[in-house]
Amino acid sequence: MSTFKVNIPAGPLWSDEDAKEKAPKIAAAHQGKWTGQWNTVVPSEMSVIEVELNVKNSGNNEFTTDVLAGPIWSNDEAQQVGSAIAASYGAEFTGQWNTIVEGVMSVIQIKYTF
Repeated sequence: MSTFKVNIPAGPLWSDEDAKEKAPKIAAAHQGKWTGQWNTVVPSEMSVIEVELNVKNSGNNEFTTDVLAGPIWSNDEAQQVGSAIAASYGAEFTGQWNTIVEGVMSVIQIKYTF
């Protein structure tokens, strides 16, 4: 199975011990595995952890939810951008979407498989 690595925000991490406690849980929440790497990007405010992810997630479990997608102006636009937005969450676009604040914000429905 193909994998790739990304940095994920983790809030402030204060030490290696703090990272070893929190990073595996953060990685698991993204369906990934912590590589052991982390660094502070904004002192006292934000650190990132390196996570290895599968290109395609598999399993017998599914979870569907809505995520913010910026303003979407039409169904055609939603169908064009929905898959890319869902991929950024490690999920699949279901084809469903809704505007939650006219001209400001829409959501798309995504499905996680695990």
